[in-house]
Amino acid sequence: MTKLQNGNMSLWGKLFSVITCALMTGFMWRVRGDHGWGSMWGMFAVGVMLILFIYAVFGERKRMNYEMLPVAVLLLGITNGGWGTLNSQMGGYLTSTAAFTGEDAARLVEINPVHGLFMMLFLGFGWMPLFALVVGSLFSKKEYKLKHYIILIAVFYAVTYIFKFSLSHFILEIVHPEAVAFCKEGLADAGLDVSPMMAYIKEFGSASWAKKIPFARNYFTSIDVMSAAFGALFSSLGALLILKDKFTAVISLLINTVCALSITVADIFLIMDSDRGLIPMGDKVPMWIQAPSWSLWEFFTGFLLGLGIMLILVCIPKKYIEEEAFVPVLPLKNRVVHYIFTAGALGTFMLSLTLIRPLGMRLGTHLFEAGLFEDEDTVGTVIAVVLTVIAAAVFFVIFKGLLKEEKMPFGKTPAEFSRKAVLVYFLATSAVYFFTDDELPFEGIHSKAEFMTKWNAGGLTVLLLTLIAFVLFIVFYTLTMKSKNKKS
Repeated sequence: MTKLQNGNMSLWGKLFSVITCALMTGFMWRVRGDHGWGSMWGMFAVGVMLILFIYAVFGERKRMNYEMLPVAVLLLGITNGGWGTLNSQMGGYLTSTAAFTGEDAARLVEINPVHGLFMMLFLGFGWMPLFALVVGSLFSKKEYKLKHYIILIAVFYAVTYIFKFSLSHFILEIVHPEAVAFCKEGLADAGLDVSPMMAYIKEFGSASWAKKIPFARNYFTSIDVMSAAFGALFSSLGALLILKDKFTAVISLLINTVCALSITVADIFLIMDSDRGLIPMGDKVPMWIQAPSWSLWEFFTGFLLGLGIMLILVCIPKKYIEEEAFVPVLPLKNRVVHYIFTAGALGTFMLSLTLIRPLGMRLGTHLFEAGLFEDEDTVGTVIAVVLTVIAAAVFFVIFKGLLKEEKMPFGKTPAEFSRKAVLVYFLATSAVYFFTDDELPFEGIHSKAEFMTKWNAGGLTVLLLTLIAFVLFIVFYTLTMKSKNKKS
């Protein structure tokens, strides 16, 4: 069987793919923070583009089948945590979230910004470890089966929960003693004679309970992200020690490190206007940067992440890239199960629901604002459910041929499909992002003066940034694919 030189790209091809992935992931991570996406569902959307792009560039590989596409997306989204109070601590301040007895507002106390740096690194390292393992396994020489993924997932969650209810509490006292000390004050103020560790264990890490106690939310969030980081570390070690797969262990560690650095470095936008901390610029920060600082953090987190992940992949030694050509097989041996999984996981969940949900939520908002419905969340959910049912029916009809014969969905190899799906999904996401919001791009701007007013207030910074990323992505993705075709 012939070997494919999938990774034997020209230097220009590698450069184009790195730039493309950076622009794409920056755009998608910013989209993730907008109305309709958010949290886990937003990360699903990021995951769709990431795994499709990886397939588009490297996808003519035996192990890169259709089944791994939705699995990778799901595993990326389910591990994302919460920022809590962490993303402002490198600025040298910590909020109590809840007010102390007799006080009208939450306290803002000074802390060592280096402690905040530690927490952001923990947060990023444990953000997408299962996705990192999947990516590593797709290039590894080890033959992965379902049981191998189950082992690594089990290691991640087992270690995470062990640390949540034991070791993380002691480690936090070392890397962020102020988080522990202030939480003790908050618990005492609430009349609770219990240590932060016992409060966490007793309430089983409940964020809703912690939000009512001064500084408890920060303590609970710190324990969660620290534990996930150790879960990520040990899952990579599991690949090395249990599965004897050094390659996947290294690749997953590198991707987790890139994620930690990306989230932390991009956090500069949220702390630069502080009068103390790691980058104390105070009022020197222009409003067009300060006002949209959260959105800029989102964009550049994704930009750095996409750049780092693709840089890792294009630098993989050739011996790991060369592989037997893709051959369509039936990973799920039962045809009925294979059919249901393809139509449900690939078609309905990955390709449809991740787009339909934000569209439904945004349409619900418009209908609510028009006075047609009293509850925007309910009507948004109903729209999303109806559209998802329709999409599911369409995909179950499209893929019904899988019940009779062993063939590929869409009649294309996963790589051929992904090269087209990358553009289609990106354009569809962009249409929902730009044209279903409360305002159309540049709406209400009729003169240079109005433009400058919005610009100086920060209202156009992110819009222009995402528009530039959108255009440049199309250009560099085209260059990437042309370069790949020439080389092959």
